[in-house]
Amino acid sequence: MTPRTEQPKILIIDDDPANIRVLNEILSEHYEVFGTTEGLHAETMADQVRPDLILLDVVMPNISGEEVCRRLKDNAVTLDIPVIFLTSGTDPERIITGFNLGAVDYVTKPFRPPELLARVATHIQLRLARQEVAKKNAELLEQQGLFLHMIPHDLRTSLAIIRGYAERLLRQNREHHDRCESCAEQINEILKGCDRQKALITDLMDVARLRAEQYPLTRIPVAVEYLVAAVMQHAGSILEPLRYRVTVPAELPDVCVDERGIQRVLLNLLTNAQKYSPPDSMIAIRAWQEGSRVIIAVCDQGKEIVPEEVAKIFIPYYRAFQEGTTEGEGLGLYIAKLLVEAHEGQIWVARENGRENRFCISLPVAEC
Repeated sequence: MTPRTEQPKILIIDDDPANIRVLNEILSEHYEVFGTTEGLHAETMADQVRPDLILLDVVMPNISGEEVCRRLKDNAVTLDIPVIFLTSGTDPERIITGFNLGAVDYVTKPFRPPELLARVATHIQLRLARQEVAKKNAELLEQQGLFLHMIPHDLRTSLAIIRGYAERLLRQNREHHDRCESCAEQINEILKGCDRQKALITDLMDVARLRAEQYPLTRIPVAVEYLVAAVMQHAGSILEPLRYRVTVPAELPDVCVDERGIQRVLLNLLTNAQKYSPPDSMIAIRAWQEGSRVIIAVCDQGKEIVPEEVAKIFIPYYRAFQEGTTEGEGLGLYIAKLLVEAHEGQIWVARENGRENRFCISLPVAEC
């Protein structure tokens, strides 16, 4: 932990000046001590002093310690300052009330200096530790922001250069009458490799943004029927329309989603269904309502997903083995999971009726 050059600050709120003097004598050697006898002024003084700890008397005229604590915890500036109650009794109900209001501890009167110093030191150290963690998290987020901006930009620039030269070589090869077929094949493999790496960079960027809650989502009411139809239309070159049987009732309520994000989830589920099911089998898309949720299911007749795979299938970089399916980095379903959860939804897979794998997403009915 980074050492502090200044003493931690303690604010004492007690209507008895004698108590403030006693506490000051005990604490002033190690801490910078401030005091007030006016509970009504506590919030303003805490805002000005910004103490690392507040010692708060429970019984005061005009306003109770519990009410002062409640106000401090309702104030965004002072809510994270730890509060220790000062009490002359040990009434369990009152102590529990204090904890429920956000107090971290209590000290009984008359004060026992070793106990008081120990309790104060513990909560000061906890607060300083939390502040240090918050500082490190802020630094990590800043570094993550630089990573999200700079590194993918540099990688994409390098890939664009490689792809540009490969396309140039391919054009030159085609322009010559003595075309080299093997050269063309090799150049095409370079281009495919560039496309795969570009897609991987995009996926890794999206994973980082989703985990950092920095992925841009614009949630609006959207009809489920439209979501499915849009995916089928926009991905016509990837999907095989004749294999799909769509059952989405038009009367389903709208869902509150980022349209592009959920379409990406559906496209991932549909392409996975094509990849892992027999070429001549049908793939069903179904939707129904359950309470305040709409369920969208993609059902295929592929190989049974055993329980061991179910537990891993949404883990990053995991790919279920199936002969002839080697493309992809195993991030698609993980990104789908993160996107659905960013919508306060759920995603899961189950084997239904012993004959089909059913990938389901649950989304909230539109209230946005």
